[in-house]
Amino acid sequence: MKFSRDSITSEMNIIDGLPILYLEDENTLVLTDLHLGIESIMSEDGTYIPHNQTQKLTKIVSQYVTAIKPKILVLNGDVKHSFHEPTRIENRDVKNFLQTIAPLVDEIHIIKGNHDIFLNWVTRDIQNASFHEEFFILNQYYFTHGDKKIPLDLSDKIKYVIIGHEHPVFHTRVNGFQKIRARIFLLGPLNNHKARLLVQPAFSDYSSGTPIHPNHKDNLLSPILREEVDLSLFEIYVLSDDKEVFHFPSFDLWL
Repeated sequence: MKFSRDSITSEMNIIDGLPILYLEDENTLVLTDLHLGIESIMSEDGTYIPHNQTQKLTKIVSQYVTAIKPKILVLNGDVKHSFHEPTRIENRDVKNFLQTIAPLVDEIHIIKGNHDIFLNWVTRDIQNASFHEEFFILNQYYFTHGDKKIPLDLSDKIKYVIIGHEHPVFHTRVNGFQKIRARIFLLGPLNNHKARLLVQPAFSDYSSGTPIHPNHKDNLLSPILREEVDLSLFEIYVLSDDKEVFHFPSFDLWL
């Protein structure tokens, strides 16, 4: 399987224009916001959607893990969808995904997201998986889901803080009619830390996403983006349906 790499930095790459982050220096693949089991939860609320997201995402992740051969897979929060104890179907979906992927990597690290209630069973059932309540550090990388602020005592050795949670998207209209909506990566400085912040888009197909605009921060989900950064200083990487990545060095070139 051939795949393309678009560089964010010399160490960090976007794979095939998808919400897949590859850390070259650590041979690590990073995904966030899979929201496995979302179909069963939506059906409980009376909304029917085809129950195939888990199979589809499992197939896609398996293909890329097999092709790239990472040593480590990081799942940066919201592996499951419900805010409560998982239903039988939701638990089955998460377990099927992890049991399929686990033999393909040496380590799986799951950082707890705000949806991941009662997910700590994975350390019992998946032998090479670790479950982290708030963060996971891998040398220069600090992974946290993004629903909580960054600790003030963050080590100066950390070069990048990587979060999900926000489901960031580019959203605009062309000529006032045609709507364009695309998932984006964001990279920029943190106000009170030497590290830079990388915001990764959701992997779930059913994520509606949060439109990002430096002048409209009140609607953002992450307290990090609302309170700890100046979004006008961020670079934007827009993902397209044809696996291309469009880089905007600043919001000034976008808006």
